[in-house]
Amino acid sequence: MPRILFLFFVLLPYSFLGQLLQDAQAKTTITTGLNHLYSYDFKEAGQQFSALRAKYPKHPAGYLLAAMQLEQQYFPLKDHVVIGQQYVHLLEKAYALSHDLYTKNEQDLEAAFFCTASLGFLAGFEADNQNFFKAVNYAKKAYSFMKIGLKNTENQAEFYYASGVYKYYRISYPEIHPIIKPLMWFFEDGNKKIGLSYLESGAKKAVFVKNESLFYLGYIYNKYEGTPAKGLPYSLELIKAHPNNQLYVLQRAELLSLTGNYEGAAFFCEQLEKSKSPYFIGCATTFRGMREEFENHNLSAAESLYLKSLNYPWDERFTKDIRGLSYLGLIRIAQKNGQTAKARKYTHVAKEYLEYKNSLIEFSRITGQ
Repeated sequence: MPRILFLFFVLLPYSFLGQLLQDAQAKTTITTGLNHLYSYDFKEAGQQFSALRAKYPKHPAGYLLAAMQLEQQYFPLKDHVVIGQQYVHLLEKAYALSHDLYTKNEQDLEAAFFCTASLGFLAGFEADNQNFFKAVNYAKKAYSFMKIGLKNTENQAEFYYASGVYKYYRISYPEIHPIIKPLMWFFEDGNKKIGLSYLESGAKKAVFVKNESLFYLGYIYNKYEGTPAKGLPYSLELIKAHPNNQLYVLQRAELLSLTGNYEGAAFFCEQLEKSKSPYFIGCATTFRGMREEFENHNLSAAESLYLKSLNYPWDERFTKDIRGLSYLGLIRIAQKNGQTAKARKYTHVAKEYLEYKNSLIEFSRITGQ
C-alpha cells in the first residue's frame, strides 16, 4: 500500500505549544533537551526529557520527546526490535494522555497536536514495518486531529511546519504517484505554494519546529522541486548549529554532490563514514562514485563505488532515493561502455528507487522510458 497515506503524519513531530509553554522552566527544559537531541547528545537529552516527565507525569510532552530520542538514536528503528517496542509504548502513553486532555476540552489546541504527533509517529512506525492495517488505523485517527491545526495555522507559529508539509505533500506526492490519486479523496486539498510559504514562516518564526522546517525545505527543494541549490542555505543553517547530526550531515553531503560541489561534499562524506552506520556509509559511497564519474571522469572507479554502495542497506524515508542515484550512474556507465544488457538490467531495477524529480527526468532521458 502506498506510504503516502502515512507520510502526512510521519512528518508532524515537535509541535509543542499552548499551556505547557506558559511554564518558563518547562520551556527551558524542552529547548535544552531538543538542542541536545539535534546535536546527538543523547545522554543529556534523555536527562532533560526524564526531568520533564517527572515534573509533568500527566502531560504527553515528556513521553513524546523520549520517543523522538529513540527514533534518532537507534536509526532505523526497524532494525532494533526491543527499542521499537519501547518506542511504541512511549507513543501510546503520549496519545492516551493527550486524548484525555482533549476529551476534557476540545478547544485545547495543544492536546490536539499531541494527539496528531503521537498517532503520526505510530502510523509511520507501523508502515516502516509493513504493518499497513495498523498504520491506516493510526493515520485515520491522526487526520481528525490534524484538521484542527490546519484551521489554526496562522494563529500559532508552531503550526507552520505540520501544515506546510501537509499542504505541499498533498499535491506533490500524487503528481509523482498518479496511481494513488483515487485514494486522496479522504484528505483535505493542498497547495504547494502555500505549503512552502508555511515552511518558510516556520523556519523564521517557530521555536520548536524551526529545525524541521529548515530540513524539509531542503528536502522538498531537492526531491520534488528539482532545485537542490535552493536547499543549500537551509542545510547550511542546520549544519552550523548541529554539526554532529547525521541526518543533517547526510543532507549536506547530498545537496553539495547534486550541485557539483564534490570537494565540499567530501568532508561530509568522511563524517558519514566515521558514523559506522551502514546506511550512511552506503550513501557516502554513492556520492564518492558521483565525484569519480563527473569530476574525475574515472568510469571504472565510479562503477566500482556504485556497485559497492548497493551492498549497504537502505532506508525508505531518507536513503532510498540515494540508492537510486547509484543505479542511474550504473546505467550511464553501462551505456557508455556499450554494455546494452547490463544497462537494461539496471534500468529495470532502478525504477524501484527513483522518486527525485531530477532523477526521474534523468532516467527518462537516458532510457527513453
